[in-house]
Amino acid sequence: MRETAEELLPITPDLARGMAANIAAAMPEFDEIEDEELRAELLASAEANISQVLRMLADGARVDDTAIPHEALAFLRGNVRRGFPLPMLLRSYRLGHAYLWERWSEALGGRVDDSGELMAGQDASSSFMFAYVDRVSAALVEEFGSERERMLRSAEQLRLDTVRAIIGGDPVDTEAASRRLGYELRRYHLAMRVSSRARQVDGLERAIGDAATALGAQEPLVIATGAARFDVWCGSFDPPATDGLEGYEPPPGVIVAVGKPGAGVAGFTRSHDEAKQAARIGALLGDARTAVTSYARIELVSLLANDLPRARNFVAGQLGRLSATEETAERLRETVLAFLVSGGSPTRVAEKLFVHKNTVAERIKKAEELLGREISESPIELGAALTLAITIGPAVLGDGEDRAPRR
Repeated sequence: MRETAEELLPITPDLARGMAANIAAAMPEFDEIEDEELRAELLASAEANISQVLRMLADGARVDDTAIPHEALAFLRGNVRRGFPLPMLLRSYRLGHAYLWERWSEALGGRVDDSGELMAGQDASSSFMFAYVDRVSAALVEEFGSERERMLRSAEQLRLDTVRAIIGGDPVDTEAASRRLGYELRRYHLAMRVSSRARQVDGLERAIGDAATALGAQEPLVIATGAARFDVWCGSFDPPATDGLEGYEPPPGVIVAVGKPGAGVAGFTRSHDEAKQAARIGALLGDARTAVTSYARIELVSLLANDLPRARNFVAGQLGRLSATEETAERLRETVLAFLVSGGSPTRVAEKLFVHKNTVAERIKKAEELLGREISESPIELGAALTLAITIGPAVLGDGEDRAPRR
Protein backbone atom coordinates (compact mmCIF):
# COMPACT_ATOMS: atom_id res chain seq x y z
CA MET A 1 0.00 0.00 0.00
CA ARG A 2 2.81 2.41 0.87
CA GLU A 3 4.62 1.67 -2.39
CA THR A 4 1.43 2.14 -4.43
CA ALA A 5 0.74 5.47 -2.74
CA GLU A 6 4.32 6.63 -3.43
CA GLU A 7 3.87 5.62 -7.06
CA LEU A 8 0.66 7.66 -7.44
CA LEU A 9 1.78 10.80 -5.60
CA PRO A 10 3.60 12.37 -8.60
CA ILE A 11 0.44 12.17 -10.73
CA THR A 12 -1.78 13.80 -8.09
CA PRO A 13 -2.57 16.79 -10.40
CA ASP A 14 -3.70 14.41 -13.15
CA LEU A 15 -5.85 12.45 -10.73
CA ALA A 16 -7.34 15.71 -9.45
CA ARG A 17 -8.26 16.85 -12.96
CA GLY A 18 -9.92 13.50 -13.63
CA MET A 19 -11.78 13.60 -10.33
CA ALA A 20 -13.01 17.18 -10.86
CA ALA A 21 -14.17 16.37 -14.40
CA ASN A 22 -15.95 13.24 -13.15
CA ILE A 23 -17.75 15.17 -10.40
CA ALA A 24 -18.77 17.99 -12.75
CA ALA A 25 -20.08 15.52 -15.34
CA ALA A 26 -22.14 13.66 -12.74
CA MET A 27 -23.55 16.81 -11.12
CA PRO A 28 -25.49 19.12 -13.47
CA GLU A 29 -25.45 21.76 -10.72
CA PHE A 30 -21.70 22.12 -11.31
CA ASP A 31 -21.43 21.26 -15.00
CA GLU A 32 -24.13 23.64 -16.26
CA ILE A 33 -22.86 26.73 -14.42
CA GLU A 34 -20.43 28.94 -16.36
CA ASP A 35 -18.36 29.70 -13.28
CA GLU A 36 -14.61 29.34 -13.71
CA GLU A 37 -14.08 30.20 -10.05
CA LEU A 38 -16.26 27.26 -9.00
CA ARG A 39 -14.33 24.90 -11.27
CA ALA A 40 -11.02 26.19 -9.90
CA GLU A 41 -12.19 25.71 -6.29
CA LEU A 42 -13.40 22.18 -7.08
CA LEU A 43 -10.07 21.28 -8.71
CA ALA A 44 -8.03 22.72 -5.82
CA SER A 45 -10.11 20.83 -3.25
CA ALA A 46 -9.80 17.57 -5.20
CA GLU A 47 -6.02 17.91 -5.48
CA ALA A 48 -5.59 18.77 -1.79
CA ASN A 49 -7.67 15.79 -0.63
CA ILE A 50 -6.00 13.31 -3.01
CA SER A 51 -2.56 14.53 -1.97
CA GLN A 52 -3.37 14.12 1.72
CA VAL A 53 -4.87 10.63 1.28
CA LEU A 54 -1.87 9.37 -0.71
CA ARG A 55 0.67 10.91 1.67
CA MET A 56 -1.03 9.39 4.68
CA LEU A 57 -1.14 5.97 2.98
CA ALA A 58 2.51 6.31 1.98
CA ASP A 59 3.49 7.19 5.55
CA GLY A 60 1.25 4.62 7.19
CA ALA A 61 -0.50 7.41 9.09
CA ARG A 62 -3.73 7.03 11.06
CA VAL A 63 -7.03 8.59 10.02
CA ASP A 64 -6.95 10.48 13.32
CA ASP A 65 -4.06 12.49 11.86
CA THR A 66 -6.31 13.93 9.13
CA ALA A 67 -6.34 17.71 8.76
CA ILE A 68 -9.06 19.48 6.79
CA PRO A 69 -7.31 21.06 3.75
CA HIS A 70 -7.85 24.80 3.51
CA GLU A 71 -8.72 24.29 -0.19
CA ALA A 72 -11.62 22.08 0.91
CA LEU A 73 -12.81 24.81 3.27
CA ALA A 74 -12.55 27.39 0.46
CA PHE A 75 -14.66 25.11 -1.79
CA LEU A 76 -17.26 24.77 0.98
CA ARG A 77 -17.44 28.51 1.66
CA GLY A 78 -17.76 29.26 -2.04
CA ASN A 79 -20.67 26.81 -2.24
CA VAL A 80 -22.39 28.46 0.73
CA ARG A 81 -22.05 31.88 -0.90
CA ARG A 82 -23.51 30.53 -4.13
CA GLY A 83 -26.50 29.17 -2.25
CA PHE A 84 -25.70 25.50 -2.91
CA PRO A 85 -27.20 23.06 -0.36
CA LEU A 86 -25.14 20.78 1.87
CA PRO A 87 -26.21 17.54 0.07
CA MET A 88 -24.47 18.81 -3.07
CA LEU A 89 -21.17 19.13 -1.22
CA LEU A 90 -21.48 15.70 0.38
CA ARG A 91 -22.39 14.10 -2.95
CA SER A 92 -19.28 15.59 -4.52
CA TYR A 93 -17.21 13.82 -1.84
CA ARG A 94 -18.97 10.50 -2.48
CA LEU A 95 -18.28 10.83 -6.20
CA GLY A 96 -14.68 11.82 -5.53
CA HIS A 97 -14.25 8.85 -3.21
CA ALA A 98 -15.60 6.46 -5.85
CA TYR A 99 -13.29 7.92 -8.52
CA LEU A 100 -10.15 7.70 -6.38
CA TRP A 101 -11.02 4.16 -5.28
CA GLU A 102 -11.17 3.00 -8.89
CA ARG A 103 -7.79 4.53 -9.71
CA TRP A 104 -6.31 3.16 -6.49
CA SER A 105 -7.68 -0.35 -7.08
CA GLU A 106 -6.21 -0.42 -10.59
CA ALA A 107 -2.79 0.62 -9.31
CA LEU A 108 -2.87 -1.79 -6.37
CA GLY A 109 -4.01 -4.67 -8.58
CA GLY A 110 -1.18 -3.98 -10.99
CA ARG A 111 1.39 -4.21 -8.18
CA VAL A 112 0.15 -7.21 -6.14
CA ASP A 113 -0.06 -10.65 -7.74
CA ASP A 114 -1.05 -12.70 -4.71
CA SER A 115 -4.85 -12.72 -4.42
CA GLY A 116 -4.76 -13.00 -0.64
CA GLU A 117 -2.41 -10.05 -0.29
CA LEU A 118 -4.45 -8.05 -2.80
CA MET A 119 -7.65 -8.66 -0.86
CA ALA A 120 -5.98 -7.69 2.39
CA GLY A 121 -4.60 -4.50 0.82
CA GLN A 122 -7.98 -3.61 -0.66
CA ASP A 123 -9.74 -4.16 2.66
CA ALA A 124 -7.23 -2.05 4.58
CA SER A 125 -7.12 0.80 2.08
CA SER A 126 -10.92 0.77 1.65
CA SER A 127 -11.39 1.08 5.39
CA PHE A 128 -8.91 3.95 5.47
CA MET A 129 -10.56 5.86 2.63
CA PHE A 130 -14.07 5.44 4.02
CA ALA A 131 -12.86 6.63 7.43
CA TYR A 132 -11.09 9.59 5.81
CA VAL A 133 -14.19 10.69 3.89
CA ASP A 134 -16.36 10.26 7.01
CA ARG A 135 -13.97 12.39 9.05
CA VAL A 136 -13.66 15.16 6.47
CA SER A 137 -17.39 15.14 5.74
CA ALA A 138 -18.25 15.45 9.44
CA ALA A 139 -15.94 18.44 9.79
CA LEU A 140 -17.35 20.07 6.65
CA VAL A 141 -20.94 19.55 7.82
CA GLU A 142 -20.13 21.42 11.00
CA GLU A 143 -18.32 24.17 9.10
CA PHE A 144 -21.16 24.41 6.56
CA GLY A 145 -23.63 25.05 9.38
CA SER A 146 -21.40 27.68 10.96
CA GLU A 147 -20.76 29.46 7.63
CA ARG A 148 -24.42 29.38 6.70
CA GLU A 149 -25.45 30.69 10.12
CA ARG A 150 -22.95 33.54 9.86
CA MET A 151 -24.35 34.50 6.47
CA LEU A 152 -27.99 34.22 7.54
CA ARG A 153 -27.32 36.54 10.44
CA SER A 154 -25.55 39.11 8.32
CA ALA A 155 -26.74 41.94 6.17
CA GLU A 156 -24.58 40.40 3.43
CA GLN A 157 -27.02 37.54 3.04
CA LEU A 158 -29.95 39.92 2.72
CA ARG A 159 -28.10 41.90 0.07
CA LEU A 160 -27.07 38.69 -1.70
CA ASP A 161 -30.67 37.41 -1.77
CA THR A 162 -31.87 40.78 -3.08
CA VAL A 163 -29.25 40.84 -5.83
CA ARG A 164 -30.09 37.27 -6.82
CA ALA A 165 -33.76 38.21 -7.10
CA ILE A 166 -32.94 41.21 -9.29
CA ILE A 167 -30.57 39.48 -11.70
CA GLY A 168 -32.84 36.43 -11.70
CA GLY A 169 -35.63 38.54 -13.16
CA ASP A 170 -37.95 38.36 -10.13
CA PRO A 171 -40.37 41.27 -9.68
CA VAL A 172 -38.88 43.68 -7.13
CA ASP A 173 -39.97 46.83 -5.38
CA THR A 174 -37.20 49.19 -6.49
CA GLU A 175 -37.48 51.43 -3.45
CA ALA A 176 -37.51 48.56 -0.94
CA ALA A 177 -34.67 46.76 -2.73
CA SER A 178 -32.60 49.95 -2.70
CA ARG A 179 -33.05 50.18 1.09
CA ARG A 180 -32.05 46.56 1.62
CA LEU A 181 -28.99 46.97 -0.55
CA GLY A 182 -28.01 50.37 0.81
CA TYR A 183 -27.57 51.24 -2.85
CA GLU A 184 -29.88 53.36 -5.02
CA LEU A 185 -31.15 51.38 -8.00
CA ARG A 186 -32.87 54.32 -9.73
CA ARG A 187 -29.75 55.57 -11.52
CA TYR A 188 -27.03 54.40 -13.94
CA HIS A 189 -24.96 51.31 -13.10
CA LEU A 190 -21.64 49.89 -14.22
CA ALA A 191 -21.00 46.30 -13.11
CA MET A 192 -17.63 44.65 -12.53
CA ARG A 193 -16.50 41.14 -11.62
CA VAL A 194 -13.30 41.20 -9.56
CA SER A 195 -11.51 37.92 -8.87
CA SER A 196 -8.14 36.44 -8.01
CA ARG A 197 -6.09 33.95 -10.02
CA ALA A 198 -4.68 32.57 -6.77
CA ARG A 199 -8.09 31.71 -5.22
CA GLN A 200 -7.23 34.06 -2.35
CA VAL A 201 -8.78 37.37 -1.34
CA ASP A 202 -5.46 39.19 -0.97
CA GLY A 203 -5.67 42.50 -2.81
CA LEU A 204 -9.28 42.07 -3.91
CA GLU A 205 -10.82 44.65 -1.59
CA ARG A 206 -8.15 47.18 -2.48
CA ALA A 207 -8.71 46.46 -6.18
CA ILE A 208 -12.46 47.05 -5.80
CA GLY A 209 -11.87 50.38 -4.07
CA ASP A 210 -9.26 51.49 -6.60
CA ALA A 211 -11.43 50.51 -9.58
CA ALA A 212 -14.41 52.38 -8.14
CA THR A 213 -12.23 55.41 -7.55
CA ALA A 214 -10.96 55.23 -11.13
CA LEU A 215 -14.59 55.42 -12.25
CA GLY A 216 -15.30 58.31 -9.93
CA ALA A 217 -17.84 56.19 -8.01
CA GLN A 218 -18.47 56.32 -4.28
CA GLU A 219 -19.79 53.51 -2.07
CA PRO A 220 -20.12 50.75 -4.68
CA LEU A 221 -22.33 47.75 -4.02
CA VAL A 222 -20.03 44.78 -3.35
CA ILE A 223 -21.32 41.19 -3.22
CA ALA A 224 -19.11 38.17 -2.50
CA THR A 225 -20.05 35.44 -5.00
CA GLY A 226 -17.15 33.02 -4.59
CA ALA A 227 -14.23 32.18 -2.33
CA ALA A 228 -12.12 34.79 -4.14
CA ARG A 229 -14.60 36.63 -6.34
CA PHE A 230 -16.79 39.71 -5.95
CA ASP A 231 -19.50 41.22 -8.12
CA VAL A 232 -19.50 45.01 -7.92
CA TRP A 233 -21.86 47.76 -9.08
CA CYS A 234 -20.88 51.43 -9.30
CA GLY A 235 -23.82 53.84 -9.48
CA SER A 236 -24.20 57.43 -10.67
CA PHE A 237 -27.07 59.75 -11.58
CA ASP A 238 -25.32 60.76 -14.79
CA PRO A 239 -24.13 58.34 -17.49
CA PRO A 240 -20.75 57.15 -16.16
CA ALA A 241 -17.53 57.55 -18.13
CA THR A 242 -15.38 54.41 -18.29
CA ASP A 243 -12.19 56.14 -19.42
CA GLY A 244 -10.77 55.90 -15.91
CA LEU A 245 -10.41 52.14 -16.23
CA GLU A 246 -8.35 52.33 -19.44
CA GLY A 247 -5.09 52.82 -17.57
CA TYR A 248 -6.05 51.07 -14.35
CA GLU A 249 -3.74 48.28 -13.21
CA PRO A 250 -5.07 46.07 -10.40
CA PRO A 251 -2.74 44.34 -7.92
CA PRO A 252 -0.82 41.31 -9.27
CA GLY A 253 -3.07 38.26 -9.69
CA VAL A 254 -6.31 40.27 -9.61
CA ILE A 255 -8.59 40.18 -12.66
CA VAL A 256 -11.27 42.79 -13.38
CA ALA A 257 -14.08 42.32 -15.93
CA VAL A 258 -16.35 45.25 -16.74
CA GLY A 259 -19.81 45.53 -18.33
CA LYS A 260 -21.29 48.53 -20.11
CA PRO A 261 -23.28 51.22 -18.28
CA GLY A 262 -27.04 50.74 -17.99
CA ALA A 263 -29.92 52.60 -16.36
CA GLY A 264 -32.29 51.38 -13.65
CA VAL A 265 -32.97 47.77 -12.66
CA ALA A 266 -32.71 46.60 -16.27
CA GLY A 267 -29.31 48.28 -16.63
CA PHE A 268 -28.20 46.83 -13.28
CA THR A 269 -28.94 43.32 -14.56
CA ARG A 270 -27.66 43.80 -18.10
CA SER A 271 -24.34 45.33 -17.03
CA HIS A 272 -23.81 42.44 -14.61
CA ASP A 273 -24.45 39.87 -17.33
CA GLU A 274 -21.98 41.69 -19.56
CA ALA A 275 -19.33 41.68 -16.81
CA LYS A 276 -19.83 37.91 -16.47
CA GLN A 277 -19.34 37.48 -20.20
CA ALA A 278 -16.23 39.67 -20.12
CA ALA A 279 -14.86 37.49 -17.31
CA ARG A 280 -15.60 34.36 -19.37
CA ILE A 281 -13.74 35.68 -22.39
CA GLY A 282 -10.92 36.92 -20.17
CA ALA A 283 -10.51 33.38 -18.82
CA LEU A 284 -10.26 32.03 -22.38
CA LEU A 285 -7.32 34.33 -23.11
CA GLY A 286 -5.03 32.18 -20.93
CA ASP A 287 -1.53 33.61 -20.64
CA ALA A 288 -2.48 36.44 -22.99
CA ARG A 289 -5.23 37.72 -20.69
CA THR A 290 -5.13 41.33 -19.56
CA ALA A 291 -5.81 42.49 -16.01
CA VAL A 292 -8.92 44.42 -17.13
CA THR A 293 -11.35 42.98 -19.70
CA SER A 294 -14.06 45.32 -20.96
CA TYR A 295 -17.23 43.89 -22.48
CA ALA A 296 -17.41 46.86 -24.85
CA ARG A 297 -14.16 45.63 -26.41
CA ILE A 298 -15.02 41.92 -26.63
CA GLU A 299 -18.78 42.02 -27.23
CA LEU A 300 -18.56 40.53 -30.71
CA VAL A 301 -16.14 37.81 -29.57
CA SER A 302 -18.44 37.01 -26.65
CA LEU A 303 -21.34 36.44 -29.05
CA LEU A 304 -19.25 34.42 -31.49
CA ALA A 305 -17.79 32.25 -28.72
CA ASN A 306 -21.05 31.68 -26.85
CA ASP A 307 -20.91 28.01 -27.90
CA LEU A 308 -17.18 27.31 -27.70
CA PRO A 309 -17.12 23.81 -29.30
CA ARG A 310 -19.08 25.11 -32.28
CA ALA A 311 -16.85 28.18 -32.43
CA ARG A 312 -13.80 25.89 -32.68
CA ASN A 313 -15.40 23.97 -35.53
CA PHE A 314 -16.35 27.23 -37.24
CA VAL A 315 -12.79 28.58 -37.03
CA ALA A 316 -11.33 25.30 -38.27
CA GLY A 317 -13.74 25.17 -41.19
CA GLN A 318 -13.15 28.77 -42.22
CA LEU A 319 -9.39 28.97 -41.74
CA GLY A 320 -8.20 25.48 -42.63
CA ARG A 321 -4.41 25.43 -42.46
CA LEU A 322 -4.41 29.11 -41.53
CA SER A 323 -5.55 28.03 -38.04
CA ALA A 324 -2.05 26.81 -37.15
CA THR A 325 -0.65 28.16 -33.89
CA GLU A 326 2.77 29.13 -35.27
CA GLU A 327 3.85 32.77 -35.25
CA THR A 328 3.88 32.86 -39.07
CA ALA A 329 0.21 31.88 -39.26
CA GLU A 330 -0.61 34.40 -36.54
CA ARG A 331 1.03 37.18 -38.58
CA LEU A 332 -0.89 36.13 -41.68
CA ARG A 333 -4.20 36.13 -39.78
CA GLU A 334 -3.53 39.62 -38.48
CA THR A 335 -2.74 40.86 -42.00
CA VAL A 336 -5.83 39.27 -43.55
CA LEU A 337 -8.16 40.72 -40.92
CA ALA A 338 -6.61 44.18 -41.35
CA PHE A 339 -7.04 43.76 -45.11
CA LEU A 340 -10.73 42.95 -44.73
CA VAL A 341 -11.34 45.81 -42.29
CA SER A 342 -9.56 48.29 -44.55
CA GLY A 343 -11.81 47.42 -47.48
CA GLY A 344 -9.03 45.62 -49.35
CA SER A 345 -6.48 48.46 -49.35
CA PRO A 346 -2.87 47.16 -49.15
CA THR A 347 -1.70 50.74 -48.56
CA ARG A 348 -3.85 51.23 -45.45
CA VAL A 349 -2.87 47.80 -44.14
CA ALA A 350 0.81 48.59 -44.67
CA GLU A 351 0.43 51.83 -42.74
CA LYS A 352 -1.37 50.11 -39.89
CA LEU A 353 1.09 47.22 -39.58
CA PHE A 354 4.21 49.30 -40.39
CA VAL A 355 5.27 47.10 -43.30
CA HIS A 356 5.73 47.65 -47.04
CA LYS A 357 2.60 47.15 -49.18
CA ASN A 358 4.47 44.50 -51.18
CA THR A 359 4.83 42.57 -47.94
CA VAL A 360 1.08 42.85 -47.45
CA ALA A 361 0.47 41.47 -50.95
CA GLU A 362 2.84 38.55 -50.32
CA ARG A 363 1.11 37.72 -47.03
CA ILE A 364 -2.33 37.84 -48.63
CA LYS A 365 -1.17 35.47 -51.38
CA LYS A 366 0.29 33.05 -48.84
CA ALA A 367 -2.86 33.21 -46.71
CA GLU A 368 -5.04 32.40 -49.71
CA GLU A 369 -2.85 29.38 -50.43
CA LEU A 370 -3.42 28.13 -46.87
CA LEU A 371 -7.14 28.96 -46.99
CA GLY A 372 -7.57 27.23 -50.34
CA ARG A 373 -9.70 30.10 -51.64
CA GLU A 374 -9.63 33.83 -52.25
CA ILE A 375 -10.14 36.21 -49.35
CA SER A 376 -13.00 37.92 -51.16
CA GLU A 377 -15.06 34.74 -50.84
CA SER A 378 -17.34 34.85 -47.75
CA PRO A 379 -15.53 37.84 -46.20
CA ILE A 380 -18.01 38.20 -43.31
CA GLU A 381 -17.54 34.60 -42.14
CA LEU A 382 -13.79 34.81 -42.65
CA GLY A 383 -13.61 38.05 -40.68
CA ALA A 384 -15.59 36.50 -37.81
CA ALA A 385 -13.29 33.45 -37.69
CA LEU A 386 -10.20 35.66 -37.76
CA THR A 387 -11.60 37.85 -34.98
CA LEU A 388 -12.08 34.77 -32.81
CA ALA A 389 -8.64 33.40 -33.62
CA ILE A 390 -6.83 36.68 -32.98
CA THR A 391 -8.69 37.51 -29.77
CA ILE A 392 -8.88 34.19 -27.90
CA GLY A 393 -6.27 32.22 -29.86
CA PRO A 394 -5.60 28.82 -28.23
CA ALA A 395 -9.23 28.50 -27.10
CA VAL A 396 -10.37 28.08 -30.72
CA LEU A 397 -7.20 27.25 -32.67
CA GLY A 398 -5.77 23.86 -33.51
CA ASP A 399 -2.50 22.84 -35.05
CA GLY A 400 -3.62 23.64 -38.59
CA GLU A 401 -2.89 20.07 -39.75
CA ASP A 402 -5.32 17.73 -41.49
CA ARG A 403 -7.98 20.41 -41.79
CA ALA A 404 -9.84 20.62 -45.06
CA PRO A 405 -10.47 24.25 -46.00
CA ARG A 406 -14.05 25.37 -46.63
CA ARG A 407 -14.69 25.82 -50.36
